[in-house]
Amino acid sequence: MRRANRRPQARAQQKDHVHYPLPSDTQQAFERLSAQQPTNLGLIFDRFALDWSRDATLKKRALGAVRQRACAFAAEYLKELLRRWRLCVEAAHGVPFALSTEWRFVAGLGRKGSLEVGFTFNRHGVPILPGSSVKGIARAAARYAGISEDNSDFVEIFGRVSEKDEEEGQAGGAIFFDAMPHLIKLDLDVMNPHFPNYYQKGDPPAVWQSPVPVYFLTVAPGVPFWFAVGWRGVFDQHAQRLRQRAEDWLRLGLTTLGAGAKTNAGYGFFVPAPPEIKLL
Repeated sequence: MRRANRRPQARAQQKDHVHYPLPSDTQQAFERLSAQQPTNLGLIFDRFALDWSRDATLKKRALGAVRQRACAFAAEYLKELLRRWRLCVEAAHGVPFALSTEWRFVAGLGRKGSLEVGFTFNRHGVPILPGSSVKGIARAAARYAGISEDNSDFVEIFGRVSEKDEEEGQAGGAIFFDAMPHLIKLDLDVMNPHFPNYYQKGDPPAVWQSPVPVYFLTVAPGVPFWFAVGWRGVFDQHAQRLRQRAEDWLRLGLTTLGAGAKTNAGYGFFVPAPPEIKLL
């Protein structure tokens, strides 16, 4: 009778066991500390995602777990990160401004990870738009507005790369900071490719191929983000004018060109933030 009672229990434990794509010693350490699972969203997304290689439904569960943890992200911690961000911006002569996501927004979707789809978190687990991307948006907006790359303001703001040793390269004076969210709110979204064999194997599209949903994380609509453009070097009247022009181009890009992935589908566009949003 004792043996009969033990076997179902052992089977139950084996069934409830969750495998993570980790080295065995790391897996054991994580399970020992299961009551104190990490709260860093980026760490959960990149390292502690469920192993869905044999069960595709676990991928949706893993993304849902990240979304649920985002709802419990410590507001005081984010407030302190924003305070440090503001101090860095002010030290570089920048002026923070806020814009809100018009609809959903996702950065880093094409970055591969354990869950097949990507998402950009900083080292603190906060969803961000990296400064390199922010600069690219401002630069694209300047070109969209008809500004030539040879324009003196364009060169002083963004710099230029030397070509065939005909002219020396030049670093731009503008500093584009990572865009930080005022709050953290994530949504689960889905792409539904109707011809999976075409995308995966190159087979001709055919109506009998079954759609395979691809789930991914996004920033929810209506989330305010803080942006800032600083300036390196002497901050005289000429530099102030250039910094302001770079900021104007950035605003234009965020509201008309969009940021991140899937902008052609309406993702990544920004609108003015509510006036009550304040950066402490």
